[in-house]
Amino acid sequence: MQRPVWLLSMDSEQFNAPPTTTAGLASYYRHYGARAQETAIDLVHFQRAEDIAPWLAAWATTGPGRVREALAAGLEPVLGFSVYTWNAAEFLDLARQLRALAPELTLIAGGPHVQQAEDYLGTEALDVIFLGEAEVTFQQFLDSDSRNAWHGIDGLAFLDGEQLLRTRARERCRELDRFPSPLDVLQLTHADGSPRYDAIAYETSRGCPFKCAFCEWGTGAIGSKMYQWSLARIRDDWEKITAAGIANIWLADSNFGALKQDLAKAQMIVELKQRSGLPRSFATSWSKKHSRQVQEIALLLHRAQLLPHYQLALQTLTPEALRLSNRQNMSANEYQPIARQMSEQGVPIAAELIWGLPGDNLADFERNLDTLIATFPNINIFGYTLLPGTEFYRRREEYRIEAIPVAGYGKAKGEYVVGCHSFSRGEGEEGYFLISAHILLVHGHIMPLTTRLLALQGEVPVSPLLRECLRALVDSLRTTLVDLDPDDRMSLYENRNAIYLAALADREQLYRVLAQVLADHCQRHHGDVAMALQVLALDAALCPRSGGEQDLVASFTYRADRVCSALSAMDLPAPADLAAGRCTLRIHHPGGVGDILRDADGGSWLRGVIAEVAEESSSSVPAVALA
Repeated sequence: MQRPVWLLSMDSEQFNAPPTTTAGLASYYRHYGARAQETAIDLVHFQRAEDIAPWLAAWATTGPGRVREALAAGLEPVLGFSVYTWNAAEFLDLARQLRALAPELTLIAGGPHVQQAEDYLGTEALDVIFLGEAEVTFQQFLDSDSRNAWHGIDGLAFLDGEQLLRTRARERCRELDRFPSPLDVLQLTHADGSPRYDAIAYETSRGCPFKCAFCEWGTGAIGSKMYQWSLARIRDDWEKITAAGIANIWLADSNFGALKQDLAKAQMIVELKQRSGLPRSFATSWSKKHSRQVQEIALLLHRAQLLPHYQLALQTLTPEALRLSNRQNMSANEYQPIARQMSEQGVPIAAELIWGLPGDNLADFERNLDTLIATFPNINIFGYTLLPGTEFYRRREEYRIEAIPVAGYGKAKGEYVVGCHSFSRGEGEEGYFLISAHILLVHGHIMPLTTRLLALQGEVPVSPLLRECLRALVDSLRTTLVDLDPDDRMSLYENRNAIYLAALADREQLYRVLAQVLADHCQRHHGDVAMALQVLALDAALCPRSGGEQDLVASFTYRADRVCSALSAMDLPAPADLAAGRCTLRIHHPGGVGDILRDADGGSWLRGVIAEVAEESSSSVPAVALA
């Protein structure tokens, strides 16, 4: 018989793709393993957590028997987990169940989430942790004659009795073309030729030169030196991917655009799309230094309609938080021109911020957010999740980091940072409340133009307004969301999508509440209440709708079309366009709220779009009643 080896992987909730990580291990062993012909590697890939239970039930009927049969034949069966934050809790639980079903089974794990082996060995049902780059380690592990041979394999951690042993660190491979393609062992299409997957994660390089204290990319398993595959290897794989009909390629590179060869890669993917029609999108994590080449690549991909987003990962603008994070961000006079240039050319540029980094505080974070709202058409804010293997994780006591389990990840040591030496627990949770408000009201396309107007004017603070609006909105939904505690900020953060859908279910109430809060806030800060309410009416007209596609006619007492155009281009509207003149718009709505659209992050994709500036008509309806 063949030695049974199972390699398990699982997608995140937002991304379904072939298991290239475990396939890379299997492909390497097929090429270089001394016992490859005697080994049967089964790639088990879960698209979602719900897929685990039926697989385990089926495995329980055949797996333990295969384990015993292999052991009787002198073969050691192995089951491995590719562990990331999004699947760690489920896989640790699955490991315990597998241990109960087949105690003799050797359970191994690798991936960024388990690099601190002491957190898992001896406390979880794992026998071996793979440290660092795992292809060669995996091959040598499967080819080893006995457990005594583990001591001589670089890149392993395991228990010897009660003592945790780490072997010598694995030296990273510098010639990545030595690694055969994971596509060699993957089935990308169904029997009828249709694609099995809509997207694929793909590496063209490995390594990250930065050592950000909140990130494991450059300080942990992947290493700081950047190496890359040859263009010939990349082209061959991309031809196979598009030939299989996979529509979207998402790079797993840490700093795309930083290497000279990256421009050639971008030109290659554009040429491929022009020739074959695929891929439809090409996404990546961009270089932290947005050089001329990076901007050239972004524009090239955008013109080819391949670019879903172009993010400047600023993370924080607070000087002390930057210092402790080992980051050196671009100054405002560097990122503002980039944001302006890209916005003018229609590039979907966004800034990325993290709330909760040691050294930050809520007051500074809110000022920074207001600055960026006036600069970038899109901002993505993330709550800081403390990840194993990072510098901040190791120094959590020094920075007095207080954290709570991430919902669903608590067993896996995934933790939201809610307090540290530079901000209190209450302040930390209020920061998550701000994130919720921003996601609902701006990403959800409930009042994005209003907040942009105020930010561009620079007189009325926007971040406190967002929090005030969400407080009032949650209070107005008490009878609808009866199980939601309005004082539990973290619960509101976790349940923000339920709040979003409940709010959109009664748009009249939603905008009555927002109008009152907006008026009061502007008055307190001596802002122009009438102008803010005018733009809120435009937001209400463009807000996502339920049902199918529909066209609505809305009338305004100002040039709403010109105001929308100006704010969309990150410009203040001309005073004359807000002062007088009746305007009637036909707005096309794709619909889909509660059906296609179930979370606020997708609000901008299903917003209304001005189809035409129509003549004044007696059938026109008010955009919204702002009582």
